[in-house]
Amino acid sequence: MKKNQKANAATGLLLGLALVATACGGNGNNNEASPSASDSAGASPSASASSSASASAAPTQAPDVTLTVQYPTADNPVWVSVADDQIKRFSEKFPNVTIKKNTWQYNPNEIGVKMAAHQAPSFFQTAATEGRTLVEHSWAADLTPYLEGYAQLDQINKSLLEPFTFDGKIYALPSDAYMMTVTLNKKLFEAKNVAIPSPDWTWNEFYEAAKATADPAKGIAGFAIMAKGNEGGWQWTNLLYQAGGEAQKVEGGKVVSTFNSDAGVKAMDFLKKLRWEANALPQNWALNYGDTYNLFKQGRAAIVLGNAVEDAVNNGGMNKDDLVVLPMPAAEAGGEHVGIMGGNFFIVNPQETPDVQKAAFDYITNDYFTDSGVESLRMDLESRKSKNQIRVPNVANYYTQDSEYGKKMQAVYDAYPETVYKYDDRVYELAKGKTEPSYNGQDYYAALTNVMQEVLTDKNADVKKLLDAAATKFDSDFLSKITLE
Repeated sequence: MKKNQKANAATGLLLGLALVATACGGNGNNNEASPSASDSAGASPSASASSSASASAAPTQAPDVTLTVQYPTADNPVWVSVADDQIKRFSEKFPNVTIKKNTWQYNPNEIGVKMAAHQAPSFFQTAATEGRTLVEHSWAADLTPYLEGYAQLDQINKSLLEPFTFDGKIYALPSDAYMMTVTLNKKLFEAKNVAIPSPDWTWNEFYEAAKATADPAKGIAGFAIMAKGNEGGWQWTNLLYQAGGEAQKVEGGKVVSTFNSDAGVKAMDFLKKLRWEANALPQNWALNYGDTYNLFKQGRAAIVLGNAVEDAVNNGGMNKDDLVVLPMPAAEAGGEHVGIMGGNFFIVNPQETPDVQKAAFDYITNDYFTDSGVESLRMDLESRKSKNQIRVPNVANYYTQDSEYGKKMQAVYDAYPETVYKYDDRVYELAKGKTEPSYNGQDYYAALTNVMQEVLTDKNADVKKLLDAAATKFDSDFLSKITLE
């Protein structure tokens, strides 16, 4: 879902990868697993022993290559500055690489034309939802050989590689990411003497909390969910995943909808109960992204999906100590606390030569795992502290929390307790991510929003009938037109 939630849940990560936020780092190591690695110059069978020894002692000359990088448009001067700095750092480390700039930004309606014309950059960013399409059309290079020799492979958050892992091969690296969580207003819970649920909570506890904290007479909702635009289907899909369902699947060489399964009915029935039995939703429930979080900042919603803390404090004047972030509830006790995981990923163009692909891999990873990233985080926290603003760490980072680098970053966060929002440690342990639907994601979200609106309008709505009709229409209008290679 291309909304600001990604920025909230992964605040500044992309900027950090490039220059000033949390995840700068530069390993740009000359990957020994590179398929373009050359043999030693002393390997000729006709060479003398002395010349072989001399040649093997000399460093291997890196080939001269030209790398086309994705570059911001001129109307975004902040990002232009970030990109220029990134190019400068890379060029100092890899003088054999000539950089060309390309301002094209990924568009699912243009990628086929770009690849057919061999005009795509050497690497580019795309959303997690594009993974299957890019791989099935051979528009993404296999990065597995480079990663096998990557020194920090054991520190990379493997869960963020899953959206682009197919048949055991990895086709992308994370740029920024988000994992859906839940935010609670402690004051509204306290006003109704309702206990804050534990991170290992369930749908039943979610339902009871939403019902108990709602105060319709005062215009206070126990739970506010987006249900106006495509955001509605995006938020509802979290419930589908928690119920054990999937949005779609490939069957018999075709893509078909599966959101009308028993799990889908269970998820939509749960929303129906929150609306009509618990009376927990706002009376005007037709809210878009901004409406929902504005309602929360105004103290008129006790629970919202998404990490709303930073926005609520920095832009809404709320106190971070009055807010609680929990993982998604499990449908049943012992179930997974699963929510949508999305974000942006780096793809290397498979049409480039192996040497250029290697250079692209080095460029992407040049901003991973360096001490400059740790220092950038410290500078950012100092700046926020001076402005009485807070920072909310990411639940999903490109590095693992328990890695050497993760511990360095955490030590910086720990040094600014008044500036940094602190999660319960179990949030990291329990939160699970599941990627967004791979095919026609936005159209899928729109179709489910329509069903949500029917259910929230009519308490006698037949959930199964509505989901079946939506699935039939969606398959006819969209999925039936997909050709799998």
